[in-house]
Amino acid sequence: LARSPALPQTPYTRCHRVNNPARGAHDRSKRAGMASFQHGMHQAHDATNPDDVGTSPAELKRVLAAQQAAAIANGPPAVAERVRRLELAINLLLDNADEITAAVAKDFGVRPEKVTRFADLLMALESCKQARDKVAAWAAPQRRVVDFPFNLVGATNYIEYTPKGVVGIVGPWNYPVMLVIGPLASAFAAGNSVMIKPSEYAPATAAILGKLVNAAYDETVAHVCNGGASVAAAFCALPFDHIVFTGSTTVGKLVAKAAAENLTPVTLELGGKCPVIIGADANIANAAARVAHGKVLNAGQTCLAPDYVFVPRAKRDAFIAAFEEAVSSMYPDGVLDSADYTSVIDGRHYARLRSMIDGAAAAGCPTVECLGGGGDGKPRPAADACRIPPTLV
Repeated sequence: LARSPALPQTPYTRCHRVNNPARGAHDRSKRAGMASFQHGMHQAHDATNPDDVGTSPAELKRVLAAQQAAAIANGPPAVAERVRRLELAINLLLDNADEITAAVAKDFGVRPEKVTRFADLLMALESCKQARDKVAAWAAPQRRVVDFPFNLVGATNYIEYTPKGVVGIVGPWNYPVMLVIGPLASAFAAGNSVMIKPSEYAPATAAILGKLVNAAYDETVAHVCNGGASVAAAFCALPFDHIVFTGSTTVGKLVAKAAAENLTPVTLELGGKCPVIIGADANIANAAARVAHGKVLNAGQTCLAPDYVFVPRAKRDAFIAAFEEAVSSMYPDGVLDSADYTSVIDGRHYARLRSMIDGAAAAGCPTVECLGGGGDGKPRPAADACRIPPTLV
């Protein structure tokens, strides 16, 4: 596999199933596992479950078979072809930036245009440009030392990176462009074709990605498959040569379990908890401002957003005051009415966050909602606006 930030450097291998007298029992177990996976995906996403109409299981299998057949028939694509695919992705992002930005805003309700252009579009573009500029070096054979006695007879030794084949990409909703196009860039640089399953919780973005990608690329190179939890379950159960998943730990376990049925290797980028440790001699105002900047980006819906702070007890109140001041300086007219503050993605996530805050308050834990400058006297938006200010517990 060509050297790539998203995928491990392992050779392209293909597993073949052999006839087995226990096959019937295995298939029944696999069907039961698929049902469990779909149930788990529904629970892990939303009890209301978005519309699951989308790419059918038969269509998923057909596209995969077409991509696998093309990979075998055509062999590894030349560096020039990989560059062409990457430049096409760059042009799709540049030429359709306004439409993509509007789709992301529609999914969130409120999401600042500058956040989408920076955190989604620019980051995706940089991934594609880096891969385009470095693919020739990544794909080149690497010489290695020849051991005695073969070095005496003119032997050569090198490592050659070859594509795995077809890579399945399952994207999340929090950065629905960057976390799809980034893995796509890595897969293209490595000479693979891709099938993409965007998050159903960013349906407008998924739709525009499907329209653009499926029109620009032959389906044997790249294809977007849309749909809900059952489509995601069927997608992850396909015998890909590699799966890249970004999302929660709960769903990541389900993806890994489904992939294991086909011995498909996975790259899982799962949500983490990001502590901030503030030393006794730290500048509290600077530290609080930096934490606030990291937390308000995308309303904290970022895997590397700071989640909790360890601060010397004697400086706790000073940190709280400095954090409130930092938020007020960023939002002088208030947070909740600001078009520069992102909404929570949907009602389920809003209710989950709201219950955590209310539960902490009910248990006697002090909570501080940072409403920004002039925000205290303003009426709160309705719950369906999914607006939660930065809150310290």
